[in-house]
Amino acid sequence: MPPEQSKRSPFRVIFPLNKFSRLLRIALLSVTVAAVQLPSTARSEVTSDIAQRQVPDQKCEQTCRISSSMQKFFVHVTQYFGTRYRSGGQTPAGFDCSGFVRFMFSKVFNMELPRSSREMAAIGNKIAKNELQPGDLVFFQTSGSRINHVGIFIGNDTFVHSSLTKGITEDQLKQNYYEKRFAGAVRLFDAYSGIKQKSAEIDSEPS
Repeated sequence: MPPEQSKRSPFRVIFPLNKFSRLLRIALLSVTVAAVQLPSTARSEVTSDIAQRQVPDQKCEQTCRISSSMQKFFVHVTQYFGTRYRSGGQTPAGFDCSGFVRFMFSKVFNMELPRSSREMAAIGNKIAKNELQPGDLVFFQTSGSRINHVGIFIGNDTFVHSSLTKGITEDQLKQNYYEKRFAGAVRLFDAYSGIKQKSAEIDSEPS
């Protein structure tokens, strides 16, 4: 797991670490997520469909569901900030990095992910760093050449993860430490139909 960084990126905006500030930032991010995940054309289609009492098509229905779930995620994640790091932890008593991601995706998105960060990296659709959207998973190689750390991207170059020294916290991809160790990203929502099947074929192991 990555050590706490003493040097901050010049790109990082420092916010007061109090509950009100964090809730405000998360609320602003959730509004951004709604705009990204549900374009204006889709919103118009939904409004029209409701007015005409028609059932939305499958694509629109999925988009609306993901947008709603991401807003729910931002509400829930705030209560876990500061939760201590715990090797092998998968509960609010303590999380390791993959345990936290697995817990949040099960709680908010009803997705059952595999246990380790390396396994998670193998089941989604790989995306470029400049294509990241809230809810995508970001991976790092913090020791050696194998993926051994994972976080959840939440927008604005920021991801949430379980840090060895800080517990559940947020950091930025542009921080020197994480930028050098970035190992890729995946999007799970598009690939979820095959996640359960692939997960059953992989022996779980802690990150």
